[in-house]
Amino acid sequence: MRKNAVSILALGVFLFRSVFADAVENRIPFHGLKAVAVFVEDIDQEAIKDGLSKEQIKSDVELRLREAGIKVVPVEKSLNFSTPSYLYIIVNTVKFSSGLEYVYGTSVQLKQVVVIEREKPVKPPKAYLWATTWEKSDGVGITPVEDLVGNVREQINDKVDAFINDYLAENPK
Repeated sequence: MRKNAVSILALGVFLFRSVFADAVENRIPFHGLKAVAVFVEDIDQEAIKDGLSKEQIKSDVELRLREAGIKVVPVEKSLNFSTPSYLYIIVNTVKFSSGLEYVYGTSVQLKQVVVIEREKPVKPPKAYLWATTWEKSDGVGITPVEDLVGNVREQINDKVDAFINDYLAENPK
């Protein structure tokens, strides 16, 4: 029981940071963003056993982006664009010791290469510095095991829809 309480607290702290950041709306515009890649962080093995799939989440997100007219490319190809970027999908899950429920949280972040401006031009970088320039991470949920997949996918889809809306606001068709 103590492990579950600590896990729930950790998820809450993780998500509070991004809820606060979103509240102040400190976002870099999407203007000129030509394409995005999609990367899904590894998922907990227990959640995988209960049907959650990294590949399915990635496929869902890519389909939504394409349907909205946003070009999707592999992560390594995103570096070929003037605005390298990718959507970083995080799913955190903790199964209760009873084995009947999960606490879960999701985050969708836009990662972009950032450049430090200097008075004199600097040679092209040998390494890239990625930063989160947009994020949605609101909410922690508790769900029965049998509803985990549907609830996680729905929560991610809602966040991706918010991304699409913000993207299209800056890049009207």
